[in-house]
Amino acid sequence: MRLPVIPVEGDEKWELLRKIIDKLETREAKKALARYKITPVNNAIKFLKIIILAMFFELEISYAVNEVNKRYELRKFLRIYGKVKLKSVYNFTSKFKAEQFINFVFSILNVNAKRRRSKPSILILDWTDISLDLNPFRKRDIENKPYKWGYSTKGFFLGMKMMILIDYRTLTPLFFHVYPANVHESRIYPLILELLKRRKLIRFGDSIIMDRGFYAYKNYLIGIRYGVVSLIIPKKNFRFERLKGLISYPLFIFNSKNVEEKKKRYKKLVKKLFEGLKENLKSLRAIVEDVIKLGKEAFSLKKLHCYAFESVKKMCSLSVLLTEITFKLGFREKRVIQRLSEW
Repeated sequence: MRLPVIPVEGDEKWELLRKIIDKLETREAKKALARYKITPVNNAIKFLKIIILAMFFELEISYAVNEVNKRYELRKFLRIYGKVKLKSVYNFTSKFKAEQFINFVFSILNVNAKRRRSKPSILILDWTDISLDLNPFRKRDIENKPYKWGYSTKGFFLGMKMMILIDYRTLTPLFFHVYPANVHESRIYPLILELLKRRKLIRFGDSIIMDRGFYAYKNYLIGIRYGVVSLIIPKKNFRFERLKGLISYPLFIFNSKNVEEKKKRYKKLVKKLFEGLKENLKSLRAIVEDVIKLGKEAFSLKKLHCYAFESVKKMCSLSVLLTEITFKLGFREKRVIQRLSEW
């Protein structure tokens, strides 16, 4: 027998959900929905509330809709007036493309991030496995499937991966990208930098901290070309002398009007890279593990019941949005984040 979903006055989890619902009804969120044609806006907000309720308490959407229709106090809490049809919720999730959801989330993330980031920042880039609810022991042909076999610290998994970029100071997620599970991080890093550049999320002098999964001499060099410091935790066989021998000025510098000034800027960038690699990068990037755990454990990314790239991207985008709103509401202490993850 399943437990009923009943709002509890004063309960921390329900209070957090109330604040998230408030943020969803702000003018900023409504404008973002309209901008990316997720309309009618009022219906979109109503269905998003139900999906978020299901994610918050790890429920099936059908059960969440049933509880909303059954309980007046739950409809009052969510500010939903009238009964909700399950088919309408499913139509809403399938009607719009994943890119519309992603752009909606990015517009909210980036508006908030650009207000705060005016100087070079410390950013943390990491990835996590997105395991799908599939039987790993069953023989299946995955050649033409969107999900693939991948490997994480927990072992082999069947699904996809998600890359996430956060601001070290505010813990705000700035960017995420879903990609096949059989693609290694060191190979996809150049693509991630290009995507970040297009969205104007990296500035000259930014430092990006990453774990050993991104390790490759060429990735240190690619970062310099994009004007950022790639602080990848080195492996045991890393040699400073070899990296110094590989570094050179990007060719586009010599097409600029003031070549000497550009050279000085890049010399400072290289100096910042070598100084940064001597820091304790492990302790600096440790917080990203708690951020990812919050998104997976508290907001239902642990075992997804969807099996197409489009569906997974939509769920990931909502999970990232919930994580961002949680931090924006002031839940930033490590102890608090860990407690939220274990709810």
